[in-house]
Amino acid sequence: MLDALWLEGQKDHPVILYSHGNYETLQDMRSLCYEFRLQGYSVLAYDYAGYGASTGKPSEKQAYLDIEAAYDYLLREKGVSPENIIAVGYSVGTGPSCHLAAKHDIKALVLCAPFASAIRVALPFSLPGDKFKNVDKLSSKEIPVLMFHGKKDEIIPYRNAKLLYKKALGPKRLVTVADAGHNNLFDHLGDQFWSEIAKFLEEID
Repeated sequence: MLDALWLEGQKDHPVILYSHGNYETLQDMRSLCYEFRLQGYSVLAYDYAGYGASTGKPSEKQAYLDIEAAYDYLLREKGVSPENIIAVGYSVGTGPSCHLAAKHDIKALVLCAPFASAIRVALPFSLPGDKFKNVDKLSSKEIPVLMFHGKKDEIIPYRNAKLLYKKALGPKRLVTVADAGHNNLFDHLGDQFWSEIAKFLEEID
């Protein structure tokens, strides 16, 4: 069972499916979720299996099942059309978000402090046994993708975003935040986060 938060926004705005970072839970995301709704978006945020109040054990495969369950909930229970869903992932949440975008139809993908793959966080190349191969997913299908990454990110090096941007097939934009690290990306972006999303959605419509 996954713990989740649903907030309904304006009917003329897309629906955000939000996947959080590794050391966060749904409780940490409430203020951001309410900010999404203030901007007009409906939002569904959830805890991965083994996080917060969600049951089960976390793994790469389980993370993919988790976001697919959330996606299915939006379609079946909320009547949201796939072309109205924006998958937004932060840090480790970019893994399930990229998986969803590669496997299912969505409107767009927004990646905040993304990683190209698990091993590429530490090394500038992949190795056998690598997990969360986001770069392979973005290079397998035309997906509109907007990325935000801090140039001073000490957890996920900026080179990850550059590689993802290079390999992405669909409409794409990379917003580089010069002074931002990994945990203060949103603080440095401020209102630019919302304006960049709005501008990107206009470009792909």
